[in-house]
Amino acid sequence: MIYTELLKLKATKIPWLALLGAIPANLVTLFAFLPRIMPDGTRAGIDIQDMFYRQGMMLVMIAPSIFTLITAYIIAREYQERTINQLFSYPVSRASILAAKLSVVFILIAATTVLSCIAAFVVGFVKLLQGHIDFTMIGLGLKTNLLICLLSFGTVPVAAAVSLVAKNVIPAAVLGVFATIVTVIGEIGHGQGGILFPWLAPYWPVRHLAQDIADNTGANPYAVPALIILALTFILSLAFSLVYYMRSDVHSGS
Repeated sequence: MIYTELLKLKATKIPWLALLGAIPANLVTLFAFLPRIMPDGTRAGIDIQDMFYRQGMMLVMIAPSIFTLITAYIIAREYQERTINQLFSYPVSRASILAAKLSVVFILIAATTVLSCIAAFVVGFVKLLQGHIDFTMIGLGLKTNLLICLLSFGTVPVAAAVSLVAKNVIPAAVLGVFATIVTVIGEIGHGQGGILFPWLAPYWPVRHLAQDIADNTGANPYAVPALIILALTFILSLAFSLVYYMRSDVHSGS
């Protein structure tokens, strides 16, 4: 089923959204090569931690819109193309169909995350070979991106539920834009409590890479409540989506 869902996307532009999400993150990362002068007048070197921080910041900003749109299209496609009857006629449970669709969404989220940190990883790897840094810094950046990927998937069932009820991508797209606006505002504010907003939860590991912020505030006291809220959001929206999908009536032409 997962392979079938991937084949459905082959002739669409949805996979390109992964590249669309990765390009800005890589471009922002390359800003680290711009000349910078330290307070003592010396030129600052390339900071790998700062590169991963910039990349993570940009990825978290654009993720809600892109990932919500991807989810909405994959979930609502058969409704919009009026092929939902054919889909439900397959000798496969609806739960398996929904699981396959969400698995494809996760694959695209993972692809976007991997592509977005290519520039930071390559520069870090070169610096590692030159002996300027150890693998700890690169490992921290990769760990941050892994957490971004996992935490970003936490809100996917919300977009899926909205798409199932609306049976088209527009409401979910609006939700994604709203979440992006709130996320951008939250990141600009650098507040610790911002991660309580589910779509801002991926900012939690990114914030730790901000040396001038993390060193001053230490561990984020809102981390555990934020994870609980995200987990509840994931579980409840996934349960709703599953129940709605399995009980959905099949109508002629729908």
